[in-house]
Amino acid sequence: MSTFKRNIVITGGAGFIGSHVVRLFVNKYPEYRIINLDKLTYAGNLANLKDIEQRP
Repeated sequence: MSTFKRNIVITGGAGFIGSHVVRLFVNKYPEYRIINLDKLTYAGNLANLKDIEQRP
């Protein structure tokens, strides 16, 4: 059985604002599975999430 209590999907999570939301949720709710969905167009940049990419 999974140890995660909930799944949270964040769209646009590689953009400027979305990456801050992803970071907030990852740090505030470590028991939740945070799913980042981003099309990675001109506004998305995976470097915005570099500091948390190794988090489960």
